[in-house]
Amino acid sequence: MGLSVFFGTYISAWCCGTGDTLPELMSSLMNLESTSGICATLLLNSLNQILAFAGAGCVYAMLHGPGRGVGFSQNGNNAHLFKFLIGAVIITLGFSPFLDLTYRLNEWLLVDGSALHTMAAALEDEAARITQAMLQMETSNQFLATLVAVAILPAICEEWLFRGALQPLISKWSGNIHVGVWVSAILFSAIHFQFFGFIPRLLLGAGFGYMVVASGSLWPAVLGHFVNNGVAVCAAWWLGPEWIEKGMNPAETVWGTTESVSAIIGLTAILVCVSWLKPKVNLQELQP
Repeated sequence: MGLSVFFGTYISAWCCGTGDTLPELMSSLMNLESTSGICATLLLNSLNQILAFAGAGCVYAMLHGPGRGVGFSQNGNNAHLFKFLIGAVIITLGFSPFLDLTYRLNEWLLVDGSALHTMAAALEDEAARITQAMLQMETSNQFLATLVAVAILPAICEEWLFRGALQPLISKWSGNIHVGVWVSAILFSAIHFQFFGFIPRLLLGAGFGYMVVASGSLWPAVLGHFVNNGVAVCAAWWLGPEWIEKGMNPAETVWGTTESVSAIIGLTAILVCVSWLKPKVNLQELQP
């Protein structure tokens, strides 16, 4: 993370015109109404993904060597990997309504008016401000840059670290795959510092973890992560500022018939998909 800031200072000065000193960079990052500020935010986010998350995952893979579920190793890939990739897309899209529902539950559990709720609300507002700025896209080039920074790189780099390094490492330490899945999912959710969305992100991370366990490959988790983030970027590009403002705080809207029907369809799709994939899992390989 330190290296991403160091290199980002100079790269941002060259690409975004933010100045070649750290104070100038920080000033631009605070000014998200400017083009240079948004450019620097996307750039720093991308460098952090590559150097911090993918970097740590790469180091673990180099130290540990190839193994089932370690990084992008091909060892132990399920023979039906393509079907697990299809399943990852279906399950991720089907889970979308429940992300909204658990977000509401998460905010309700942090009692309104408590110190924890106040702290979480401040972090949430700041994260929403940054996200809204990154999703303000006016040209196709801005859309592509945002898609790379918000969807493609996080899908590859975060999965490489959390599901491709921490998950197998914790599974081996504990001797239990489920401990590896859930502890890495907790760390994945916590690192975002958005506590109104802690539970939905935790569940999403655990889902990605079990996709890796079942398929023996990191790619279903990467694809699911990309679909989850990429849908938001594409929706923001297509639907514009009104969707962005509404989508950043789903708890403000009331669940109605449309949301309930979506949840039923999503749950049905998940159950059918899991039933379809379950016979294809080699249970003898599911050892930490």
